[in-house]
Amino acid sequence: MVKELENRIREALKDVKPWQRVPTTINGIYLLKTPADVTKGMIMVEINPLNDRGTPMKSKGLFLKNTIEFEGFKDIFENNKVKDLLNIIEKLDGKEKTKEVQEIEL
Repeated sequence: MVKELENRIREALKDVKPWQRVPTTINGIYLLKTPADVTKGMIMVEINPLNDRGTPMKSKGLFLKNTIEFEGFKDIFENNKVKDLLNIIEKLDGKEKTKEVQEIEL
């Protein structure tokens, strides 16, 4: 299974230009091939969640090249203090989440 996936990734990225996004079957997850260096090009995973229109939320997402980076970011994302901090920043910026406006029956 792993070897099959490795071969599919290798084949999918064979003719891809550097930094071109290659979508995967996981929403918000893309593969990118960096420009070739002295040894070879590197493959990275881009995490960029989709918005309600089905397009990436940001022009550039979070780029990861190994599981150590993934685990480091995962630890930060799971820290409730980070979420609290973001909520406070939203309030300070005047961009506090607004409640959905209810429809008025006439």
